[in-house]
Amino acid sequence: MAIGAAGLNFRDVLTALGMRPGEMGVAGSDAAGVVVEVGPEVTGLRAGDRVTGIVGGGFGPLGVADERFLAHIPDGWSDETAASVPVAFLTAYYGLADLAGLQAGEKVLIHAGAGGVGMAAIQLAQHLGAEVFATAGEGKWDTLRSFSLDDEHIASSRSLISPPASRESMWC
Repeated sequence: MAIGAAGLNFRDVLTALGMRPGEMGVAGSDAAGVVVEVGPEVTGLRAGDRVTGIVGGGFGPLGVADERFLAHIPDGWSDETAASVPVAFLTAYYGLADLAGLQAGEKVLIHAGAGGVGMAAIQLAQHLGAEVFATAGEGKWDTLRSFSLDDEHIASSRSLISPPASRESMWC
Protein backbone atom coordinates (compact mmCIF):
# COMPACT_ATOMS: atom_id res chain seq x y z
CA MET A 1 0.00 0.00 0.00
CA ALA A 2 1.07 3.59 -0.54
CA ILE A 3 1.49 4.98 2.95
CA GLY A 4 -0.45 8.17 3.60
CA ALA A 5 0.22 8.34 7.35
CA ALA A 6 1.78 6.19 10.06
CA GLY A 7 0.99 6.09 13.75
CA LEU A 8 3.53 5.74 16.51
CA ASN A 9 2.54 3.06 19.01
CA PHE A 10 4.01 1.83 22.29
CA ARG A 11 5.76 -1.07 20.55
CA ASP A 12 7.52 1.41 18.24
CA VAL A 13 8.76 3.43 21.21
CA LEU A 14 10.11 0.32 22.93
CA THR A 15 11.78 -0.73 19.68
CA ALA A 16 13.43 2.67 19.22
CA LEU A 17 14.70 2.62 22.82
CA GLY A 18 16.06 -0.92 22.45
CA MET A 19 13.78 -2.12 25.24
CA ARG A 20 11.95 -4.94 23.44
CA PRO A 21 13.34 -8.40 24.15
CA GLY A 22 14.08 -10.61 21.20
CA GLU A 23 13.86 -9.56 17.58
CA MET A 24 13.12 -5.86 17.33
CA GLY A 25 11.23 -5.85 14.05
CA VAL A 26 10.46 -2.81 11.94
CA ALA A 27 8.89 0.26 13.52
CA GLY A 28 5.78 1.80 12.02
CA SER A 29 3.25 -1.00 12.09
CA ASP A 30 0.16 1.26 12.38
CA ALA A 31 -0.49 2.90 9.02
CA ALA A 32 -3.12 4.10 6.59
CA GLY A 33 -3.06 4.63 2.87
CA VAL A 34 -4.16 3.32 -0.50
CA VAL A 35 -3.86 -0.24 -1.81
CA VAL A 36 -1.65 -0.19 -4.89
CA GLU A 37 -1.53 -3.90 -5.64
CA VAL A 38 -3.03 -7.16 -4.34
CA GLY A 39 -1.92 -10.75 -4.55
CA PRO A 40 -3.94 -13.48 -6.28
CA GLU A 41 -5.39 -14.84 -3.02
CA VAL A 42 -6.74 -11.45 -1.87
CA THR A 43 -10.52 -11.28 -2.14
CA GLY A 44 -11.61 -8.39 0.09
CA LEU A 45 -9.43 -5.57 -1.23
CA ARG A 46 -8.58 -4.05 -4.57
CA ALA A 47 -6.20 -1.41 -5.86
CA GLY A 48 -7.47 2.04 -4.93
CA ASP A 49 -9.11 1.02 -1.62
CA ARG A 50 -8.30 3.27 1.35
CA VAL A 51 -7.24 1.09 4.28
CA THR A 52 -5.72 1.20 7.72
CA GLY A 53 -4.22 -1.45 9.96
CA ILE A 54 -1.05 -3.34 10.74
CA VAL A 55 1.53 -2.84 8.02
CA GLY A 56 5.16 -3.86 7.60
CA GLY A 57 7.26 -0.75 7.04
CA GLY A 58 4.66 1.90 7.77
CA PHE A 59 7.26 4.64 8.15
CA GLY A 60 8.26 4.32 4.48
CA PRO A 61 6.51 5.23 1.23
CA LEU A 62 5.20 1.69 0.66
CA GLY A 63 4.11 -0.98 3.11
CA VAL A 64 3.17 -4.63 2.83
CA ALA A 65 0.26 -6.10 4.76
CA ASP A 66 -1.82 -9.21 5.10
CA GLU A 67 -5.39 -8.34 4.11
CA ARG A 68 -6.62 -9.88 7.39
CA PHE A 69 -4.88 -7.05 9.28
CA LEU A 70 -6.45 -4.22 7.29
CA ALA A 71 -9.78 -2.43 7.48
CA HIS A 72 -11.40 0.03 5.10
CA ILE A 73 -11.11 3.63 6.26
CA PRO A 74 -14.53 5.07 7.13
CA ASP A 75 -15.82 7.86 4.89
CA GLY A 76 -14.74 11.27 6.11
CA TRP A 77 -11.61 10.06 7.90
CA SER A 78 -8.20 11.37 6.91
CA ASP A 79 -5.21 9.03 6.64
CA GLU A 80 -3.85 10.67 9.80
CA THR A 81 -7.01 9.90 11.75
CA ALA A 82 -7.10 6.31 10.49
CA ALA A 83 -3.43 5.69 11.30
CA SER A 84 -3.96 6.96 14.83
CA VAL A 85 -6.63 4.38 15.66
CA PRO A 86 -5.09 1.88 18.08
CA VAL A 87 -4.96 -1.75 17.02
CA ALA A 88 -7.23 -2.52 19.99
CA PHE A 89 -10.08 -0.69 18.25
CA LEU A 90 -9.46 -2.46 14.95
CA THR A 91 -9.46 -5.79 16.77
CA ALA A 92 -12.70 -4.98 18.58
CA TYR A 93 -14.34 -3.64 15.43
CA TYR A 94 -13.39 -6.73 13.45
CA GLY A 95 -14.83 -9.03 16.12
CA LEU A 96 -18.02 -7.09 16.78
CA ALA A 97 -18.91 -5.68 13.37
CA ASP A 98 -17.26 -7.89 10.76
CA LEU A 99 -17.43 -11.32 12.44
CA ALA A 100 -20.43 -11.02 14.77
CA GLY A 101 -22.45 -8.46 12.80
CA LEU A 102 -23.50 -6.78 16.06
CA GLN A 103 -26.65 -4.69 15.59
CA ALA A 104 -28.49 -2.05 17.59
CA GLY A 105 -30.72 -3.58 20.25
CA GLU A 106 -28.68 -6.76 20.63
CA LYS A 107 -26.93 -7.74 23.86
CA VAL A 108 -23.21 -8.46 24.05
CA LEU A 109 -20.98 -9.73 26.85
CA ILE A 110 -17.43 -8.42 26.79
CA HIS A 111 -14.95 -10.30 28.94
CA ALA A 112 -11.98 -8.41 30.36
CA GLY A 113 -13.84 -5.17 29.73
CA ALA A 114 -11.21 -3.06 31.52
CA GLY A 115 -8.40 -4.22 29.22
CA GLY A 116 -7.35 -2.44 26.04
CA VAL A 117 -9.43 -4.43 23.55
CA GLY A 118 -12.24 -4.75 26.11
CA MET A 119 -12.54 -0.99 26.59
CA ALA A 120 -12.48 -0.49 22.83
CA ALA A 121 -15.16 -3.18 22.42
CA ILE A 122 -17.41 -1.55 25.02
CA GLN A 123 -17.22 1.81 23.26
CA LEU A 124 -17.80 0.32 19.82
CA ALA A 125 -20.70 -1.86 21.00
CA GLN A 126 -22.33 1.17 22.63
CA HIS A 127 -21.77 3.17 19.45
CA LEU A 128 -23.47 0.39 17.48
CA GLY A 129 -26.45 0.60 19.85
CA ALA A 130 -25.99 -2.72 21.67
CA GLU A 131 -26.71 -3.34 25.34
CA VAL A 132 -23.32 -4.08 26.89
CA PHE A 133 -22.49 -6.43 29.75
CA ALA A 134 -18.86 -6.71 30.84
CA THR A 135 -16.59 -8.58 33.20
CA ALA A 136 -13.50 -7.37 35.04
CA GLY A 137 -11.73 -7.86 38.33
CA GLU A 138 -13.61 -6.01 41.07
CA GLY A 139 -10.78 -3.49 41.42
CA LYS A 140 -11.45 -2.39 37.84
CA TRP A 141 -15.22 -1.97 38.04
CA ASP A 142 -14.90 1.81 38.25
CA THR A 143 -13.34 1.67 34.79
CA LEU A 144 -16.44 -0.13 33.52
CA ARG A 145 -18.68 2.36 35.30
CA SER A 146 -16.84 5.17 33.50
CA PHE A 147 -18.35 3.75 30.29
CA SER A 148 -21.84 4.20 31.81
CA LEU A 149 -22.22 0.54 32.76
CA ASP A 150 -24.26 0.10 35.93
CA ASP A 151 -23.80 -2.71 38.43
CA GLU A 152 -26.49 -4.79 36.70
CA HIS A 153 -24.25 -4.91 33.64
CA ILE A 154 -20.98 -5.75 35.44
CA ALA A 155 -19.74 -9.11 36.77
CA SER A 156 -16.48 -10.36 38.21
CA SER A 157 -14.00 -12.00 35.90
CA ARG A 158 -12.28 -13.45 38.96
CA SER A 159 -15.13 -15.49 40.42
CA LEU A 160 -16.84 -18.73 39.48
CA ILE A 161 -19.94 -17.62 41.37
CA SER A 162 -22.92 -16.78 39.17
CA PRO A 163 -24.42 -13.29 39.20
CA PRO A 164 -27.23 -12.72 41.70
CA ALA A 165 -30.49 -14.51 40.87
CA SER A 166 -32.08 -11.21 39.89
CA ARG A 167 -29.51 -10.91 37.11
CA GLU A 168 -29.21 -14.54 35.95
CA SER A 169 -31.51 -14.10 32.98
CA MET A 170 -29.31 -11.29 31.68
CA TRP A 171 -26.12 -13.32 31.97
CA CYS A 172 -27.28 -16.66 30.59
